[in-house]
Order: sequence, then structure tokens, then C-alpha cells
Amino acid sequence: MAKARQYPKGVWFQKKRLSSAEVVRYGYWGRGPGTLSLGREGSVEFYHALAEAMAKAPSDGTVASLIWKYRQSPEFTGLRPRTQADYRQQLDKVQAKFGVLSLRAMSAKEIAGHIYAWRDSMAGSPRRADYAVQVLKATLAWGVRRGLLDHNRAAGIERLYKGDRSASVWTADHVTSFLDKAPEPLKRAMILAIETGQSQEDLLVMSWTAVGERVITGRRLKTGVPIAVPVSPDLRKCLEAVSREKATTILTKADGLPWDPKGNGFRAAWRDVCEAARISGLTFNDLRGTFITRRRQLGWAEEEVALCSGHPMAKRGAFHAYVDRAAVALANAERLAATYYGSEPERDLQTGLQTAPEGK
Repeated sequence: MAKARQYPKGVWFQKKRLSSAEVVRYGYWGRGPGTLSLGREGSVEFYHALAEAMAKAPSDGTVASLIWKYRQSPEFTGLRPRTQADYRQQLDKVQAKFGVLSLRAMSAKEIAGHIYAWRDSMAGSPRRADYAVQVLKATLAWGVRRGLLDHNRAAGIERLYKGDRSASVWTADHVTSFLDKAPEPLKRAMILAIETGQSQEDLLVMSWTAVGERVITGRRLKTGVPIAVPVSPDLRKCLEAVSREKATTILTKADGLPWDPKGNGFRAAWRDVCEAARISGLTFNDLRGTFITRRRQLGWAEEEVALCSGHPMAKRGAFHAYVDRAAVALANAERLAATYYGSEPERDLQTGLQTAPEGK
């Protein structure tokens, strides 16, 4: 049994050999009949159990108490459910590392070095490290605004991940190679992604009710931002060929049933097609950037593209506080749809009925 200095007092571990080459540690909180099992060190369950144990009665004036108060605040409860869940996971890690410190110590200049060391210990997954620090920054910033501590020593911590995907665009050859190898459900996914610019999580749950006569509307799951995208001729042709007997979602598996919304199964199937088509260095999310790149090449303005993709628009004073983005996005998409079709007859994608242009 070995105590871990990097964890709060009362945490201890037992080693367990899983194989000749792998030894793991399982953590515990307390001693005697009340000992609490924390689970395997480093697992999400471990951090959650440790945070729960510490949060039962956090001492006022500690980082643990700050985290507890932040979790009860309207700023936290006002976040979208998924964001709250992600933040809780990161806050558990923050509490396990810094929870026993006083707020005075957390405000000290020297604590920045410890935050850097904590971030660097997670450098093997730079995005995860950055997200953990991001949540720590948000929590400390909330505490400063509330007057609970003097300084946010995480505010100046730089990001580890410096990735630039601006050059990671699916070319026409990439798309053709993929479509040549893909079964129908993944061909549909490719066309829907490259013609709408939406993320995988949004596309897997996109329903037929989102499809209008010339525009697809909805809201991004991650941010709640409204989107409206004109239906291109290629996308229209794809959608009109789809059977809608078994699922309410546009994207389905070969059996006509929806994919797992979390992407289980879909990611593996997509990866298999990419390997068969000898496509490497490109991700599904790069189709989002490809949509943006192609539309900018067509002459669409940045704000027009952002209203379609759901990205933030440049702030211009207080103007955006008075804009109904959903209404603007819809009008924008309707206008852009006209650039696809001009005065050609339109077909309602939900009813299949052809409608004559206005004035005819």
C-alpha cells in the first residue's frame, strides 16, 4: 500500500497486476469500515468518486468549496446539459489536484507553476489538457468576479494544441475516391456533410423535419446556435433518392435504422472506407472546413457562411444583441438557395410535390 502525495490526505492505493506487463492501482478514501473505493487510478470513475467524496463537506475557503459554489451558480446551471456534463468531468480532475488548497494559496503567484506542471502532465493528449485548463480558468474567473479569490492564475496559461486544419480540405478527388468505395449510407453521409457544413454529432441526429423546400434548419447540439443551410442540387438529388420508411433521421445504417447518436459504429465504418479509398490525414470534421472553403470560393461572405455552419459571427458593438439569428439565418439560406436554382421549379423535399416559381 502506498500513499500518493499528489492526492488529498486520506487517499491511498493498492496495486493489482493485470498481466505480467501491466500493473494498475486502485484508490481508496479513508480507513476502517467507512473506507470508500474510488476505482482505478486515472479513470473517469476515479476522479468522479474522489470529487464526490471531497464535495460532501468542502471546507469553506478552499478550492473544493469554490468548485462546489460554482456548480450551484446560475452561470454553471445555465450551460447546456452536455457542456455541464463535460465541465463536471474536468472539475472532478481540478478538485482532485487542487481541491485541498486554500483560495489564498490558489491566488498566489507561485501557483502558476503548479498549473503549468499539471497541464504538462497531460501533454500526451494536448486537447484534453487544454480543456482541463479551460475549465479551471472559467472556474477561477468566476471566483474572482464573485470576490472569492484575488487572482486567476490560470488566465495566462497557453494552449498546448496548435493544430491548424485550414489546409486539411477534401479535394474533388478525395470525395470521388470515397464515394467509389462507400456503401449507400456513407455516401449519403458524405454528401450531407460536405453540402451542409455540420458536425458529425449534429448530422447523426438530423431529422427529416429539418428539411424544408429549399432550406435545412436546426440548432447545433454543442452551442444551441441556430443554423439554416440552402439545399444544393447535389444534396437534393441525394435526399430524394432516400427511403424514409424506418427512421426519422436522414442518416441511417444499411438496415434503415438510425446510427448511434454518439457515433459508435459510424466512426469505424467511416474509417474502413477511408482506408479502402487510401485516404489519410483527413477527418470527418474536415468536411466542415471543406464546406466553408468551397462556399467562400463561390463568393459567399464570411457572415453568410457562418449563418449556415453555426460558427460565431464577428461582433460589431451592441448590434448582435438585437439580432434574431435564427430569422436572419433562414432569410440568408433562402436567398443563397436562389443562387443554386434561379427560377427553376422547386420540389418540396418533405412532400415530393413540385412547386412552380412565383409568378408562373
